[in-house]
Amino acid sequence: MDKFIIIGNACFLLAMLADAFSSSRKSPKGVLIAQSVGQAIYCAGSIFLKGYSASVQNAVSILRNMAALGKKQRRWVEYVLILLGVVLGIYFNNRGIAGWLPVIANLEYSIAVFRFKDNERALKIAFVICVLMFAVFNVIIMNIVGLIVNCVVIATTIAFLSKKS
Repeated sequence: MDKFIIIGNACFLLAMLADAFSSSRKSPKGVLIAQSVGQAIYCAGSIFLKGYSASVQNAVSILRNMAALGKKQRRWVEYVLILLGVVLGIYFNNRGIAGWLPVIANLEYSIAVFRFKDNERALKIAFVICVLMFAVFNVIIMNIVGLIVNCVVIATTIAFLSKKS
């Protein structure tokens, strides 16, 4: 097996731990910080697996989360980051129609982060929707480790959401 595939899959396993940890955070700030760590690791893993549209979405997600953590940002910053995700996703898409899934997932979650940045439950629900789209992307590109990671993160997040109900 190619060493880059092994490294990429190892990155996905580490990122899963960060995402699972984010699911257990009780504050929106804690959720966004833990997710940013996971996004950085996913970004690296996607580069190793040549999923460039997913990689740039993860990089933009880190910027988005950091902007959302700020005390007060200008509305134009939100729009620029959302637009940046879409434009870079289109430019770096090397997977055809499947490459649109990470772009759409990041668009959905970016809107949710800026709209619900102070609502931990809404962030987690939007996160599940986002990860579902990444799961479909991983099936299409045959990233089985990524799919397993996505399923574990979805299950973990839903479990923490149901505990709060």
